[in-house]
Amino acid sequence: MTTNLATGETMVEPSLPRVSTGLDWLDIILGGGLPAQSLVVLAGVPGSGKSILAFHLLAQAALDSGNAMLVTTTHQPVSKMRAQYSGLSFLGPTGVFDQLDVLELDTDIQDDTLLRLLNAIVSRIQDHKVGVAAIDSFRAISDVSPNRGQLWRFLGTLSAQLVENNCLGLLVGEYSLPRDLDLPELAMADVVIYLEVERLVASDLRTLRIYKMRGSKYVEGRQAFYVNNDGIQFLGGSPEPPEKDPDEEAEPTIWPPN
Repeated sequence: MTTNLATGETMVEPSLPRVSTGLDWLDIILGGGLPAQSLVVLAGVPGSGKSILAFHLLAQAALDSGNAMLVTTTHQPVSKMRAQYSGLSFLGPTGVFDQLDVLELDTDIQDDTLLRLLNAIVSRIQDHKVGVAAIDSFRAISDVSPNRGQLWRFLGTLSAQLVENNCLGLLVGEYSLPRDLDLPELAMADVVIYLEVERLVASDLRTLRIYKMRGSKYVEGRQAFYVNNDGIQFLGGSPEPPEKDPDEEAEPTIWPPN
C-alpha cells in the first residue's frame, strides 16, 4: 500500500499477475501462483524433486502459451533429463517434453565467461518470446564465475531482462538452507522454494517450504508431498490459502489469461 501525499488517501498497489505452477495446491500456498517476471530459485538436496517441480511449471507454461524453455548444462544434458523424466505422465511420450524449447549450454569450456552464457540465455528468451525459462542446474553456471561480483552482475542483468521480456526465470540447483542463503543467487531471488527429503526406513518423507517470497503473502511451514508417475502430489487435504489484508485485492490474476 502507498499513501497519496496530496490527498492523504491510502491506495492499494496493483499486484503482478501470477504464473500457475501447474499444481493447484502449490498455487494456493503461494497465494495464487508465482508472481510474473520473478526470479525464482528451486533449491534442494539431490533427489528432493526440484527438477520435477520445474517440469511442472514448464509443462503448464507450454500448455498455456507454448513458450517454455529448458536451459541445460554440461552436467545435466537434455538426453539425461529426457531419460530420467519422460516417464512422467505430463511430459512424455504423449506429454509436452517435445514442445519445450531447449537450450544446451557448454559450461565446461576453459576460461568461459558469464557474459557468453548470459547472452545465449537472454537472446533465446527475446527471440522466442519465452514465458517461463528454467536453468537446470544453475550451480554449473555459478561455478564458472571467477568472483561473486561478476555473478551478482550476471544475476542483476538476468533479473532485469526477465522483467523487460515478461518472463519467469527458474534457477534449479542443489542448495542446503539456511546455510546457503548468503549466496548471490539466493539473495537476489524474488522467491525461494526449498525441497527436502528425509530417508526413512519404510519410505521417504518429502517436504516443500516457501523460504522467501518478496511482496506477497504465502502459507508458511513445511508441506508434505510424494512423487508418482503424475509428478508431485500433495500429501493431505486441500491447504488453506494465506490470510489477506482487508483492503487487499480479492484474487490475483493467473497469467497468461484464458
